[in-house]
Amino acid sequence: MDILVLVLVSFGASCLTFFSGFGLGTMLTPVFIVLTGGDLVLAMMMTAIVHFANNVFKFLLMKKSIDWSIALRFGGIAIPAAALGAYLISDLEEQVVFAYALNGGENEIFLSNLIFGFVLIVFALIELIPKWGFFFAKANALIGGLLSGFFGGLSGHQGALRTAFLIKFKLSKEAFIATGIVIALVVDIVRTPFYFIEKKASLNIDDWLFVGIATGAALTGAIMGKMLLKKIKLKTLNITVGIAMLVFGILLAAGILNR
Repeated sequence: MDILVLVLVSFGASCLTFFSGFGLGTMLTPVFIVLTGGDLVLAMMMTAIVHFANNVFKFLLMKKSIDWSIALRFGGIAIPAAALGAYLISDLEEQVVFAYALNGGENEIFLSNLIFGFVLIVFALIELIPKWGFFFAKANALIGGLLSGFFGGLSGHQGALRTAFLIKFKLSKEAFIATGIVIALVVDIVRTPFYFIEKKASLNIDDWLFVGIATGAALTGAIMGKMLLKKIKLKTLNITVGIAMLVFGILLAAGILNR
């Protein structure tokens, strides 16, 4: 049953996040936490590997549609920001600011998730309320790279902020998705080694098996996402992304979703 859940979550999340640009890591990490017996650090490392492999594959699928001028502006500042966030992870990952019981279980609200959740809620409202959209002018690409890179390294939540800024460039849906993919890939390249170096942890054979299964399902989900791309209208994509960011931010800030 655990393997079936892993496959379904990996496939479904990958397919959905092909369009939104975020969510795979957040949905996959809790599954790995269960499979590893509650080891948060190990689960994050496993998630990072799947996330990286999936981004490499999506890059190969969409590389012809990348807007390199925007990708370089974002990526240039996202690289050092991601390195800083990954370096600080050991200081912030265990800081719980509040815990509460819900449906027989306990939810913990981490400091980094609380901050990120509130930031994301604000950005989602900016996306959904046209009059607020001036904040995400093209001049703020560096701010977008800084914030998305830092949170990407700190907690793996890079996609939502990156998407919030990229969507304001009025790119075609293909360029929007492809450009987000290459930026995500760069951040993954920077942050993933920190998890292994800083934590000095390693994966056993069972862990690698879980990673392999999740990666295969995620790649299949990415293929399905590309097949559905032509049927998605740009306006529908924008609204969907805004709503997804709002829900994602609320769930993070409430401690229902954790990295």
